[in-house]
Amino acid sequence: MDIEVRFRKLESRYRTALSAAVAARANYLALAGVSGVTPAAVERAKSLWQQIEFRKRIIVAKMAELEALEDAAS
Repeated sequence: MDIEVRFRKLESRYRTALSAAVAARANYLALAGVSGVTPAAVERAKSLWQQIEFRKRIIVAKMAELEALEDAAS
C-alpha cells in the first residue's frame, strides 16, 4: 500500500479519535463536577477518556513511523 494512502487513513483515524477524546473529556469533566454522581461513574468516564487518548497517541506514533519511512525512501 502506498505510504500516502496509509498516512491519509491514519489522519482520518486521528481526527475521529480526537473528536471522541474531546467528547469523552467533556463528559468526564461534567460528571466530575456534579454532585450525586457515583464515584464509579466518574471513574468509568475518566477511564474511557484515557483509553481514547492512548489510542490517539498510538495513531500519532504510527504516523511518525510512516513519515520516517517516507523520508528514508526519498
